[in-house]
Amino acid sequence: MFKAAIFDLDGTLLDSAEDLERACNYALSKFNLPNVDSQKHKLMLGNGRRKLIESIVSEFFGYEENEIIEKFLGYYNEFYNKHMLDNTKPFEGINEMLDILNSHGVVTAVLSNKPHDFTLKLVEHFFNDRIKYVSGLKDGYEAKPNPRSLLEIINNLGLKKEECIYIGDTEIDIRVSKNTGVKSLGVLWGFRTQSLLEREEADYIASNIDEMIDIILK
Repeated sequence: MFKAAIFDLDGTLLDSAEDLERACNYALSKFNLPNVDSQKHKLMLGNGRRKLIESIVSEFFGYEENEIIEKFLGYYNEFYNKHMLDNTKPFEGINEMLDILNSHGVVTAVLSNKPHDFTLKLVEHFFNDRIKYVSGLKDGYEAKPNPRSLLEIINNLGLKKEECIYIGDTEIDIRVSKNTGVKSLGVLWGFRTQSLLEREEADYIASNIDEMIDIILK
């Protein structure tokens, strides 16, 4: 059994794609640009907000301009801060899964590429004390797959790498696990496919909540 289960947030614990897409479309509207394609938007999620916006600006403008990126980011954050709870919700069975892990003494934590203040707001709203440690993307830190934040969580929990598992839905989550030296668990209800997670050589893959629980507690 792993002593700590550290989770990605969007696409792993939370079904948040609609609110993220709406924030993106709001920012696009400020430049009189069309809405982003929903499927393409999902495939861009996971790298962190700035990378997402850089990709969108590059696609629509044909180049990356820092001034445009900063304006887009401002509009995006303005909308998302007000509307992040509109449609977002935990995937079915997530709260029950966290209760089971906690009852077995497994420490639960979140590491997200979402800005730290937004991450805290969402975790406190949906999970309260079910999650013991929360870390979003902080000033001065690089986004996943840079291992710094994940290593920091493990050290703060006073655990060894082999006692922890990182759970996520994208290639970024598998890569940060490898970069940190912890086991990875890819889930199939998020933003990526099984074939992609297999190509990334995830240590485990779960297609449903029960499989995830079994892997963590085995």
